[in-house]
This record gives sequence, C-alpha cells and structure tokens, in this order.
Amino acid sequence: MKRTFTHCLASLSVLIVLMSSSIAFGQAKIMMDDMRWVSIGGGLRNTFRSTETFPGSGSYTQNFNLESVRLYINSQVHKDFQVELNTEYGGPTSEYRVLDAVVKYSPSPYFNVWMGRHLTPSDRANLDGPYFLNAYDYPGLVSRYPGIFAGRDNGVLVNGEVGKGKFKWAFGVYEGSPTVTGSDNMLYAGRVVANLLDPESGYYNSSTYYGDKDVLAVGFAFQHQADVTGTFAAPEAFTGWNVDLLYEKKLLGTGVVSLEGAFYNYDYQGFAGDGSAFLAEGAFLFNQEVGIGKFQPLVRYQDFLDNSILDVGVNYIIRNHNARLSFTYSRFDFGGVASPKSNQFTAGTQFQF
Repeated sequence: MKRTFTHCLASLSVLIVLMSSSIAFGQAKIMMDDMRWVSIGGGLRNTFRSTETFPGSGSYTQNFNLESVRLYINSQVHKDFQVELNTEYGGPTSEYRVLDAVVKYSPSPYFNVWMGRHLTPSDRANLDGPYFLNAYDYPGLVSRYPGIFAGRDNGVLVNGEVGKGKFKWAFGVYEGSPTVTGSDNMLYAGRVVANLLDPESGYYNSSTYYGDKDVLAVGFAFQHQADVTGTFAAPEAFTGWNVDLLYEKKLLGTGVVSLEGAFYNYDYQGFAGDGSAFLAEGAFLFNQEVGIGKFQPLVRYQDFLDNSILDVGVNYIIRNHNARLSFTYSRFDFGGVASPKSNQFTAGTQFQF
C-alpha cells in the first residue's frame, strides 16, 4: 500500500507538471467560396508511465512519452466531394505515419463512397480511436482486427445512414493482410449500428458524449479474408466478428453515466490469434465543476484468452475530448500456471484543436 501510494502521488505530481506545460490551441477554417473550404486541426497526447519491470518484481521504470501528435486536414473541393488527410507522429518508433488519406463522395446521407486509406468497418473502439475513448489507452488486447496502421487499410468503403444516424451501415473491400499463398485475396468488412435513443450521425463515433445526448447503440461488425493463416499447402481464412453496446444517460442533478461492452470472436482456424475476447467498462461524469473541469472516474476490464487488463482511473474533463487529463492504474494478468501480474501507473494529457 505504501509503494502504491508513493506511485500515485508521483504520477499525480507529473500530471500537474504536464498540465502546466500544455499549449492552448486555436482552430482554423478557410472558406474559399460557398462550397469550398479547408480546415486544419491537430491533437497532442503526452504521457508519463511508471511500469513494473518484471511481473511481481516491485521495481519500476519511469518514462515520459510523446504518445501522439496528429495533424488533421479536411477539405471540401465540391459540394459532393471531400478530402481527408490525417497524419501521426509518435509511438514506439517516433516516426511520421499516414493515418487517413481518403477521397469521399457524399451526394446524400444515405449513400457515400470513400476511397483511400481509412478506418475499416470494425468495432466501436476502433471507430472511436484513442482520442475519443473514455479510457486513456486504446483497448488493444481485445480490439485486434488486422490493419496497416492504427486500424486503417487501403480500400473502398460504401456507407450511409437513415434518421440522422438512427441506423448506420458500412461495407468495404480492402488490401488486407499478406496471404500465405501469395494470392491477392481482398479483406471484406462490414458494420451496422442501431441507435435506440438519440442518433449518432456520421461514420465515426465516440464512447462518450459527456451528456450532450442519451445513447443506446448496438453495433455488429465482421471481417473476412481468405488464405491469411495456415500454411502454403493448407491455407486457411480469417473471420472476425463482434457485437458492441454503448449506453449513456444524463442523470439530472448528478452527472452522466456511461456503460460500454463488447464481445469479439477471431477465427484463425486454430492458429495464432484465434480466440474470443470481451470488454466491459463503466464511467461516471460528475456535474459539479472543480476548478476548470469535472471529474470522471472509470473502470475498464479486457479479457483475451489467458490475458486480462484491469484499468481503474479518473479523468479531469476540461473541454470534453479536446482538453482532458487522465490518471490510470492498470493491472496486467499474463495468465499461465504462475499467473504473473504486473502494475502500471499512467498520467496523461490530451488536447485537440
């Protein structure tokens, strides 16, 4: 308990330092005429992590990480055509990567065609991305759909919605993973979402709207590609699917409750990565402002095969997803006979403009 309190105190101190050194960002949108415009934005995540060196060792490594720097560029070149270009710098390799490079043909809400690199139809977490989750870290233990980078792939997507997002659908064809036979088999992916309370408009979504709407959303996604596992002589297909649910309700006078869950099944025909997973999460945003923000405690549990991660933390919400601070304690269970467990303490800042 003494060691845990010491790490908590140290991480909270780092959080204050990170907060004081953060930059306030603006917003820019350039109008060329009534139909054409360009908008520029960005995102920044700085993180301090105190991680147990070996499971059960009691010794920790301390690291400051430039977790993510993103540049967002969106433009409309015609009333029916938009272009989205997003890049990211950071992560373990500390290099620039292309997130999205996609041309969008959007003649109506009911029918849109996207071509280029973008998020494939998959689970809610992937369509949130790390910047629009409740928890600070992406649930990578359970959200394991294949992709080039950060859930993206090159391909074409057809999507649409009715009732301003009461029902949404998407289907795409992508390059997919390299096959064991060298054949050029495509990855097929699809997703449908039904919103039983307020609608969620658009292809992307969020795991919380901070009380701006009441949400009861049920989603189903699938992906399939032939000959991506097994051997050259006996190739096997990959099929993955999941069901996810988000319930969020504003409670008058107290705050906003958020409940999220998902079940996944990844069928690699008995080869590596084969198995099922699930996620459960609960969060509560208090109405009362403390200083310039509000507190949001949360708990999240991920489980895949013999591995699990428990996250317990609190967010300090300043301006929804665009300005928030996070502190999280994580418990990693690597399974096995000895069931080794490891601890991690994370303090992070997130700002977007």
